[in-house]
Amino acid sequence: MKLFLLLSAAAACVALSFVWREPWIGGVGLLVAFVAMFTDRDDVRTDDERASYETTKAVRNMRARDRL
Repeated sequence: MKLFLLLSAAAACVALSFVWREPWIGGVGLLVAFVAMFTDRDDVRTDDERASYETTKAVRNMRARDRL
């Protein structure tokens, strides 16, 4: 939700820079979009975090390397 709000504010600032012909407002909008892009968290859980019995292929490969 925060990402959507920040990107909406950024788009509004860029649009206002064309309406009012003030380039610094567009710059503020781009800065807001940049902040939104890097403060967004990835909340997608992997199979290992779900405490499932099946592990991912990457985990199986790492465990197999340690056995050799």
